[in-house]
Amino acid sequence: MKKIILYIATSLDGFIADINGGVDWLPHPKDDAEIDEFGYKSLMSSIDTILMGSASYKQILGFGDWGWSDKQTYVFTSQPLESNKPFISITNYTPLEFMTKLKDRQSDKDIWLLGGAELAQSFAQEDLIDEIILTIVPQTLGSGIPLGLTFEKFDLTAEKALTDGMFQKIYLRKEL
Repeated sequence: MKKIILYIATSLDGFIADINGGVDWLPHPKDDAEIDEFGYKSLMSSIDTILMGSASYKQILGFGDWGWSDKQTYVFTSQPLESNKPFISITNYTPLEFMTKLKDRQSDKDIWLLGGAELAQSFAQEDLIDEIILTIVPQTLGSGIPLGLTFEKFDLTAEKALTDGMFQKIYLRKEL
């Protein structure tokens, strides 16, 4: 198994969603060049598995067609939830239990930890995140759902300016 990558965006004040869980404030890439600039295409070619919480899952379902039918998606929830898609599995395992079961997977691809905040925090508490690709949008929300991660166990390895005042930071987990 390769890396677990948290690829996520926040507002300047550290929120991943507004107070109602909305992400309408996030900009939409204008073209393929901008998608490339954000590293999304590179991420998609490097992964075969997506991990997300149930709130993220429900929100994404509301966006229309599922965009990742070529990736196995696991939705973490403690509530009853079902999927009729063969590439979406529902799990009630903790992150550590899940990764213990997944450790024998035969893949040279990375895993995208999509979010939300609660799942990202759970993975971080268990030291399961290897890399964080954090895009910061130059907007202040004032309140909302905070990412809520500390970066003390990570080294900032790259930082770059993006279009429209956005910037991206890449963190790698420190070797102990």
